[in-house]
Amino acid sequence: MGSVTAYETNAGKRYRVIYRRPNHIQTQKRGFKTKRDAELFLAKVEIDKSRGAYVDPAKSRVLLGEWLDVWMASRSDWRETSRERARGIVVRHTKPELGGYPLPSLSHQLVQNWAGTLSKTQGPASVHKIVNVLSGALQMAVKDARLPASPAHGLNLPKVSKASKRYLTHTEVRDLADTVDALGRGIYRGQSNGYGLLVLVRAY
Repeated sequence: MGSVTAYETNAGKRYRVIYRRPNHIQTQKRGFKTKRDAELFLAKVEIDKSRGAYVDPAKSRVLLGEWLDVWMASRSDWRETSRERARGIVVRHTKPELGGYPLPSLSHQLVQNWAGTLSKTQGPASVHKIVNVLSGALQMAVKDARLPASPAHGLNLPKVSKASKRYLTHTEVRDLADTVDALGRGIYRGQSNGYGLLVLVRAY
């Protein structure tokens, strides 16, 4: 359990809260004007710790734009193409609207409004990809004790409709194989270039 102590400043008496983080490292927060404010802060810290929702005040002051850069740099599992794709999404769609917000200022409603704006210029599948990039960064912020929960969780996003599939008939596949072999100048179907044979195999 933490404690509340008073100290003197040029502006008068102030109070500090001394407590332990979930990792048992002792820290403090100063500048409370009243003892009650300090005690309320300490009570909230203890409740958040018991719920597993503690947020380190010093770590949570980072801006989203800065955190996105940190998150992308940490993704050593990405291929270079994935990294470039994510960087393009962040630069074009995320930083311009949300990059200047400190992490604690990102509310669910703010992120929902941003996602709704995306729908005006992007198709449903693109909206999902853009939001997924932000969601990944915010999930890492939660794990790093910078946010109690992700404000991107449970957003209402446009539904992605599945394109209907049309399958060729055997006659159409045979005609396609003949055309491919003719273009490849094969002697007969599938012998020289193998394209026609490949089409026939896929058809059965």
